[in-house]
Amino acid sequence: MNHPCIVQIRDVEGERLESILSKAYKFNVDVEKVKGGVDVYFEDVNDARRYISILKKLLDFEVKFSTKFAGLRRGRVRVLFVYCLRYRG
Repeated sequence: MNHPCIVQIRDVEGERLESILSKAYKFNVDVEKVKGGVDVYFEDVNDARRYISILKKLLDFEVKFSTKFAGLRRGRVRVLFVYCLRYRG
């Protein structure tokens, strides 16, 4: 079952950000530039978790996790997973 997920990448600039985004495009994603970084939208939370583990091997990130209510579908609660990755370098 697919769950939508957002990975927020903050405090990364320049070539590091470009290399991080190039790894994101291996998955089915949409990327949006926002103030302070980028938001990467995943259709599947498992792909997002794989992507986060790849990034943690490359750079030192602090990871925070939260959920948001995304509505109801067929009587079931839909949850949007949000991961915030802040670069500590």
